[in-house]
Amino acid sequence: MAKTSLIAGLDVGSGKLTCIAASHDAETNTLQVRSGRSVPCKGIRGGMVSDIQETSAAVRHLLGSIERECNQEISNLFVGVRGAHLESFSNHGTYNISRLDKEITQADMNLAIENAKAMPIKNDNEIINVLTQGFSIDKQRGITNPEGMEGSLLEVDVHITTGSSTHINNLAKAIQRPGYKIDGTFYGLVPLADTVLTQEEKDIGALILDLGGETMSVGIYIDGILKFSRDIPYGCDLITSDLSRLLHTSRQNAKEIKEKYGVSFPTFLDEEGEIPVPSLDGRSTHNIKKSYVLDIIQPRVEELIEEVGKCVNASGYKDFPVVGVVTGGGSLMPGITDHCVNILGLKEVRRGIVQRDLITSDDEFFDPQYSTAMALTLYALDGASYEEYGGGNYEKHSSFFGKLGKWMKGVDIFGG
Repeated sequence: MAKTSLIAGLDVGSGKLTCIAASHDAETNTLQVRSGRSVPCKGIRGGMVSDIQETSAAVRHLLGSIERECNQEISNLFVGVRGAHLESFSNHGTYNISRLDKEITQADMNLAIENAKAMPIKNDNEIINVLTQGFSIDKQRGITNPEGMEGSLLEVDVHITTGSSTHINNLAKAIQRPGYKIDGTFYGLVPLADTVLTQEEKDIGALILDLGGETMSVGIYIDGILKFSRDIPYGCDLITSDLSRLLHTSRQNAKEIKEKYGVSFPTFLDEEGEIPVPSLDGRSTHNIKKSYVLDIIQPRVEELIEEVGKCVNASGYKDFPVVGVVTGGGSLMPGITDHCVNILGLKEVRRGIVQRDLITSDDEFFDPQYSTAMALTLYALDGASYEEYGGGNYEKHSSFFGKLGKWMKGVDIFGG
């Protein structure tokens, strides 16, 4: 195992950094998790760098501890980003094939995608990811892979994610300062959706909701294609703030109360009773009823899910999602899925975890808080239509995944 490449997925989350490190298991053709860890980071707010020195120190501590545990250096590092600076939208590209043989090549497909990318974006923004949604040949739609087919007009629909160059570059600098090299930067929601949603859910119409501390990421899949994605700039840390303020205790104590006793729906309140709450100075405690914690949490959760509903209503696809999948640390709150059913009008909502047939891991790393980091190590399993562009300030090179041959469904996934 020591000679295999160590692949790391780094999720730049809400006030914390989460990393999963894995190696390819040739016998089972899966990734085997070697280590994983999540650490708080005061230099990250809402997925964006607010203090580069604090962030670099957290990266050094997190990745260094994983390397020591594995007794091996990280060979490939993939970074997942989020935050309000990200914008996603769909666009259309065309390419006329003038050759006599009319046979479509990979180069023709790339040129059509390049044409789809040629659109105005904000001055400080750059393209992070381009996700191919589907092709058309001579107006015939529904073609997933036109290579080798004949036609005169090749068209493509893509889903583009852009982000602030300033924020992306600051994050890259923070990671590079301790000496780490970035192999790819991704909008974390897309590889996450590929590992927690089934193909059937994507086909019938699914909403994925990644509940973080300071952000909530929303994606809508219809007919197997990502049609809409957006980050909402607040999340479950508001629950912690409410508990801290109303219970007159520290944020750390409030967080522990939320995680140990918190429920967001009355049916999950198992029994009435009292719980101790430390005072702000930690010198005394007072008791409160469990139902009072519910009374604090429930209105805030309803407000958060209502904001998701507003986002979905504004997407233009509000009538299409049938099922929902909730993931991220906030999905662990009992009752969250019930609120999603009631407020979002979905037929069924479940908690999402990484599909276990893709990876070998201890159970602790299937916790939803690790889902995005896990997905970043797995995205190449379905990487044929997921290309990475942008992040031009750091070196790109052939990835470990490019050496796995038929294990991958695509090649040169980093676009260069």
